[in-house]
Amino acid sequence: MKKLTLFISLLISSFLFSSVSTFAQDEAALKQSIMQRVSSIDSIKLAGKVGENNLGMLAQRVALSSDETALMKAENKDRRALYSILAKRLKLSLKVVGQGRAEELRKKSASGVWLQDNSGKWYKQK
Repeated sequence: MKKLTLFISLLISSFLFSSVSTFAQDEAALKQSIMQRVSSIDSIKLAGKVGENNLGMLAQRVALSSDETALMKAENKDRRALYSILAKRLKLSLKVVGQGRAEELRKKSASGVWLQDNSGKWYKQK
């Protein structure tokens, strides 16, 4: 019985540690992927083609090329995955994490970038 209990404890511990390690690797990979797209994302934001919505995601403002659409979708997919990891770690909802990130983005955005306030109203950063 002691051997079975020890085995189960070791199995659970290894699962927990491997999960934490996997989350850390996933988080690092997501952040790296997002960082690699920064200049391209900034370009379409400054052109007024996409804006930052109030959930921390990019939102299309005008017609996009297929490459720009793919870029926006890839960015939002990685953001959603990263927010999910952070939400689990912080024991918050995905929505709350996204809203917090949206607030940070509103404070840091360059002049001319389209932003959505908490009520859903769009405006250009001054």
